[in-house]
Amino acid sequence: VSFDSPLMKSAVQFIYENISNPDFSNKTIADKLNISEVYLRKLFNKHYNTTPKQYLLEKRMQKAMYMLINSPLNITSISQECGFSNPYHFCRAFKQRTGYTPTQYIERNTVYKI
Repeated sequence: VSFDSPLMKSAVQFIYENISNPDFSNKTIADKLNISEVYLRKLFNKHYNTTPKQYLLEKRMQKAMYMLINSPLNITSISQECGFSNPYHFCRAFKQRTGYTPTQYIERNTVYKI
């Protein structure tokens, strides 16, 4: 299976389509692709050097970082849009990933126009 394999393309596309679903799991992806969870993890490890769960978390964080700067939504709404089950879990995961709380991230990255 290569990087441009239909299976990996399908897996990644399916992740993007379901990024805001907090109940999304390896099993959901594996079932959709008609493969085992073990094989799914092997594919992701081979192609992305990470697990499907970590890949999903990274994409959720990228989306959250973008939305925190570019969206009028509040942190609770952004956490829901990015597939976190609650704002507390989102804030904890965000700080672990970036070193900043979502509020600190907004303050550090917002350019105020006069």
